Amino acid sequence: MASRIEAARGGPRRIILAALGAAICVAAGAGAARAADPPDPARPTRIVALAPSVTETLFAIGAGPDVVGVSQYCDYPPQAARLPRVGTFLTPNLEAIAALRPTIVIGLSSSSDIREVRALQAMGYGTLMVNDDSIAGIRASIARMGAAVGRDAAARALLGQMHNQFAALEDSLSAAPRRRVLMVVGHQPMVAVGRGTYLDELITLAHGANIAAADPQSWPRLSLEYIIAARPQVILDGQMGADARAKAGFWGRYPDIPAVREGRIYGYPQDPTLHPGPRVAETLEIIARRIHPEAFPADPDHASATAAANDPNRAETGR
Repeated sequence: MASRIEAARGGPRRIILAALGAAICVAAGAGAARAADPPDPARPTRIVALAPSVTETLFAIGAGPDVVGVSQYCDYPPQAARLPRVGTFLTPNLEAIAALRPTIVIGLSSSSDIREVRALQAMGYGTLMVNDDSIAGIRASIARMGAAVGRDAAARALLGQMHNQFAALEDSLSAAPRRRVLMVVGHQPMVAVGRGTYLDELITLAHGANIAAADPQSWPRLSLEYIIAARPQVILDGQMGADARAKAGFWGRYPDIPAVREGRIYGYPQDPTLHPGPRVAETLEIIARRIHPEAFPADPDHASATAAANDPNRAETGR
């Protein structure tokens, strides 16, 4: 998922390129090659986070003050943008990490076998590799990070908030029909959200049927002929940006597509939609409101008060 996260601030072209390479980010598991020692209350915790989802989670469970370094593309919450950079999750800078004297380095399980991570382990640094490629993986990662940095109670509280948000959204959608959905990240080429991604999982939870899931690829390139034949009832187009009601001139050329004919073409915000992590329930609401706006009485661009109240950034800023 980190490729999509890294692309989120770089516009449609970077999103497309990242999506095409996202297969390298699919984690095979959530284990750590060298587990960190249990946190010692008498020893200050110094954490280096090697992925945006890791950084977000650490701040969300109140461990933000212990984070001393982050990856190049960690930009949420805003405090993270002011921390020293240590490369990306696929190319961490060993010298920069060692200079920060971390007690634990936390990254993604998809990078657990790369040379730099193995070198960190050989140098004696505690490492924890977690998984953010599914909702279950995100939940497990929050729990494991909480245990690793002495924030178990905060991690449990965050997981409880997420559970409540998911349950509320499930209630809102209980009577909603399944609608055929196409979710794309760009047009040149036409790259769609496919099977095995956490966004595909969210589409399903939002009572959508992902037309790209028939393709075996996680980020398939779809032809317009296929899209027209699949007859999506809703199109979520990342190239349109955050405005759910943005005009979709591109799609207007294909009036036979039900989503075009019925005016169900929506943009979506890259942040948090393309960022797995503790804001996953907020992302589910964004997707659900676009697929089933009739199930929500509020403005479809307006995030729920519950999601706002549980914004991970609030714990660090007091806003």
